Amino acid sequence: MAMRVELVKDAETEAEVRYRFQAEGGAVRYLVLDKGAETIAPVDEVRDGVFRGAASALARSWAGSGVAPERLVLQS
Repeated sequence: MAMRVELVKDAETEAEVRYRFQAEGGAVRYLVLDKGAETIAPVDEVRDGVFRGAASALARSWAGSGVAPERLVLQS
């Protein structure tokens, strides 16, 4: 099954970045990138395939540049 997930930066502090993310037709959800611990966690604590896809795309971007992107789109 094809999936398209869009992440949009919602807020950023020195310590963390909050993103809103959504699969096509799905509910709006949020995740947080902890810059110091280099971890990504869903605000709603649901670690389903949509979250894992979003977190994976964000982790690759963060690891490659050390910069929290304004927007990411994952298509698989």
